[in-house]
Amino acid sequence: MSTLIDIENLWFKYLASDEWVLKNINFKMMEGETVVIMGPSGCGKSTLLYTLVGMIPHVIRGELRGRVTVLGMNVGEVGPQTLSRYIGFVFQNPELQVIMPTVLEELVFGLENLNLSREEIKERVDEILDFIGFRGREFEDPHNMSPGEKQVLAIASVLALRPKILVLDEPTSMLDHVGTFKILGLIEKLKKEMNLSLLVVEHRIEWIAEHADRVIIMRDGEFVGEGTPQEIFNDVELIQKTGVRPPQVSEIFYKIALRKPQIIRSKIPVTMNEALSVVSEIGLDTSSSQPFVQTEEPEKPCKEALISVRDLWFRYRKDLPWVLKGINLDICRGEFIAIIGHSGAGKTTLVKHFNGLLKPVKGSVIVAGRDTRKTPTSTLARIVGMVMQNPEAQFFASTLYEEMSFPLKRLGLRKEEIESRIREAFEVVDLVKPLSISPHLLSFGEKHRLAIASVLILKPQALVLDEPFSGLDYKRSLQLLIALRRFVESGGTVVLVAHDLQLISEVADRVIVLDNGIIKRSGNMREVLGDVDWLRTQGFMPLQSTLLAREIGLRGLVKTSEISEALVNVIKG
Repeated sequence: MSTLIDIENLWFKYLASDEWVLKNINFKMMEGETVVIMGPSGCGKSTLLYTLVGMIPHVIRGELRGRVTVLGMNVGEVGPQTLSRYIGFVFQNPELQVIMPTVLEELVFGLENLNLSREEIKERVDEILDFIGFRGREFEDPHNMSPGEKQVLAIASVLALRPKILVLDEPTSMLDHVGTFKILGLIEKLKKEMNLSLLVVEHRIEWIAEHADRVIIMRDGEFVGEGTPQEIFNDVELIQKTGVRPPQVSEIFYKIALRKPQIIRSKIPVTMNEALSVVSEIGLDTSSSQPFVQTEEPEKPCKEALISVRDLWFRYRKDLPWVLKGINLDICRGEFIAIIGHSGAGKTTLVKHFNGLLKPVKGSVIVAGRDTRKTPTSTLARIVGMVMQNPEAQFFASTLYEEMSFPLKRLGLRKEEIESRIREAFEVVDLVKPLSISPHLLSFGEKHRLAIASVLILKPQALVLDEPFSGLDYKRSLQLLIALRRFVESGGTVVLVAHDLQLISEVADRVIVLDNGIIKRSGNMREVLGDVDWLRTQGFMPLQSTLLAREIGLRGLVKTSEISEALVNVIKG
């Protein structure tokens, strides 16, 4: 088996920065391997990928020490254009990579740069159209596609170049469940049918456990863990130290092992099959007097609705289809609501009505007793703070201090109060950066945290967050959830648009499922997320925890903590 990538003593820091982003990296990747890199936001994962494809040092400037070779070529001497024939790179955000007006032109663009004959280009395009299932869609505009389809096309345009190595930077982080199914299915197909070597930055833990040959954990620019998925996820100390999210079944058995170490003597399970095997080995005492099945939770009565939506219809133009169709919804003070749904379901359109960014075409939205059609958006924004999916679109100032202080100055607050609120908001979102730097120099995850902080400083009655976990690692996602839960406990209201069902299960009181502009289902968290069969029919990936609970007779349980507690009570011995 030949060596495809060889990195020796790699160090790198960006231009005009004193901080080393990569520190003493040593790494070899062999032909046919699938290697997954994990680690917290800002640990250097993307920077490492940029060095492999030649963007560093040829496009992105800085100081590079050490040696990086790809198929024997030194990336310091060979530019990205040459390297792209051998190592393909797919960005986290497909919008940055899909640029042409038709599918055909997108696929042809890179091939023309290789100076291939027309016959060779046609052969490659035909092959890749069949491979991704886009035959008949050659003249479709990619910009009208769902994010998942755009990401498939972005991968296809790279595959058409027939690289030896495919590098994917968090290819599913901005996708819903349908898009994620498409991409992960495509990656599996690539592995089986094209024998590609894959280097992936990914956070879908259950997929990693099943398909990765090797997992590397990064922290602060260094490799701190390396091994098979079983070796990595059995290292409890490493997982806790780095804040990497373990598979849910591993998390459940970590907690059991702390309580009954004499029972869990073998390795911690990493996959569902391994978990069921461990349960079978240790045995369950179903005659236990301890509660075995979670009882249904009654709906909490709504004492006061902060937001009331009545027969809401909305479309962006008269000649376009309705995006929202007769929505009726009450959001109560002190409630934590999660809204889920696939791309195009109308989630973002709905929540933009909550602070007046959009006004109903028909029907009404009442916020704290105010009709949004008759109330200025500036007034509503003080009641309902909103963090949109693309955080960069919210920034306008040249420094963090200007960005954060601007709305507070307009409220007439004193300098001491402004600085106090900024410190408090930064502490909540765990953002430690000089206030003199530009917001645009932050990482994607840091920009998202800045956007959340810029809303928190206004101390609104409600927070609406549209996909706030994009670009955040597991540790910071949990920190954000804790901050949001505190906000609710202090009397605030949270509306969360997200597709991460595990994070939703930890905090949401109620889950609303939106589909094609209508509310398909609304109920307490357990009722919705625990209904495995229904979720599957709707194209969602049920939680691994609920699948395990159902398999062993713990119906109604969703959270890893409650499943591990129930298992402790019924494990024999």
